Formats: sequence, structure tokens, C-alpha cells
Amino acid sequence: MTIFEAIVLGILQGLTEFLPVSSSGHLVLMQHFLGISESQVFFEVMLHFGTLGAVIIVYYRLIGTLVRTSFSTLVQGDFYRHPLRTIGETPHLKLIWFLLLGSIPTGLIAVLFKDSLEAIFGKPMVVAFMLIITGLILQLSRFGQKRPRGEPPLRAWHTPLIGIAQGLAIIPGISRSGSTISISLLLGLSPRIAAQYSFLLSIPAILGAVALKLKDAGEITIAPAVIVAGTFASFIVGYIALRLLLAMLNRGKFSVFSYYCFALGIVAAVSISLGT
Repeated sequence: MTIFEAIVLGILQGLTEFLPVSSSGHLVLMQHFLGISESQVFFEVMLHFGTLGAVIIVYYRLIGTLVRTSFSTLVQGDFYRHPLRTIGETPHLKLIWFLLLGSIPTGLIAVLFKDSLEAIFGKPMVVAFMLIITGLILQLSRFGQKRPRGEPPLRAWHTPLIGIAQGLAIIPGISRSGSTISISLLLGLSPRIAAQYSFLLSIPAILGAVALKLKDAGEITIAPAVIVAGTFASFIVGYIALRLLLAMLNRGKFSVFSYYCFALGIVAAVSISLGT
């Protein structure tokens, strides 16, 4: 792999990881149409680290607050005597608890159904269909965005539903951000809270995916300069894509990405059917 190819793949990863168009779906279709049969697992892991860095940079203040709150709470005796009350009275601690609750269904789906869901990676026609499904999911988000302005609070019962949506995004062609943000909007959350919870929830999900992939990484055969180039490209483009998504979400333009998913899914399905 050349540095140029690594940068192209890094740009693709950065764009599709946060924009609701399914990074895994793009990967499957790209490999199919380019005739790529083997992937460099460690390189893919580093691309995920690049986009993870983009999330951390965008939400670094909130993440720092959550980390400090966690440590300060653990050294307080009152937490161990009245854990539920302490969580309920501490907004940042409650958010940490909600992130844990949302991660549970995601983790269960990943562990129990990982092999069967990832088998779809070898079925580009199914991926094309799933991109169309993602487009429909994004269109549904419009009903949530028509609610009166305001910021209803994130509640405990919201979190497993959003976590299930994230877990099902293991299916290539189903967008993680598209699914989690859409269901958050349908549950009545504001665009700001929907995006914040979705991308914070992506941190343990990405780390979990990285841990699973590292087991299959094998021998590293790519030059360090190539890995650095791809990782840096995914970080920079991922940061720009995340900022763009947040801006469009706040303007009520989140669903416009559905038209891209519809077009790509239909074109891919027709091309695969014709054998091109």
C-alpha cells in the first residue's frame, strides 16, 4: 500500500465514520468494485483511532469533566453508601451511567451476533439494500426534528433503545450515527443532546471494535509512514466531517444524507446485478 492509497482510505474513513452514510458499507462496496479480497486489519484499526481522536477533540471539555467527575466520585464515601441517589443528583455522573446502559445492548449484540452480522461483509448486494434502509431511517428523523424546540432530558429508558440501534449498525450499510441520532430525535431529544450522546456512546463502541480486530491483526506488513499518513488523514477529515454533521443537524438538515444513501444503494445494486 502506498502513502497516497493510505491517505485516500483515511479520507474515506473520516468522511463516512461520522456522516450518516455507513463507513462499513462503503468499505464493502469499495472492496467489491476494486477487486480487493484482503484487508490490513491493523491499518483499519489505526484509521478507527484517527476518527476516535476527532470525537475526543470535539467533545474534549465534556469528556474531561466526565473523567474528573468519575475520579472525584470514587473517592467519596457517600457514593458507596447511596450510589443511586448520588448518580441521580450529579448530572455528569448520570450521563456516565447512561453511557454504560447504552453500551450494554451494543456489547451484547456485538458478542452474540458478530459473526452472523459480519458475514454480510461478503454480500455486497445486501449492503446496497442496507444503504437504502439507512436512507429510510434518516427520513424518519424528520418527524423528530419537527417537535417544538427545547431540550427534554435524556432518560434511562432511552439508552437501551439507542444502544440497540448502535449495535445493529454492525451490519454493513447501516449507519451508526444515522441510526442512533435518528432514534434519539424520534424519542424527542434535541439535536444537540442526540448528537452528544450518540458520539460519546461511539467511544466505547469504537474501542470495543478495535479490541476485537486487534486479535486478528496478525503481522504488520505496512510501512509506519503509510500507517501514519492514513491515520492522520482519517483524523483531520473525521474532525471536519463531524463538525459539518453537527452544523447540519442543528439546522434541521440531517435527513438530506438519505438521498445520498438512496442513490448509492440503488446504483450499487444495479451495478452488482449487471456484473459491473
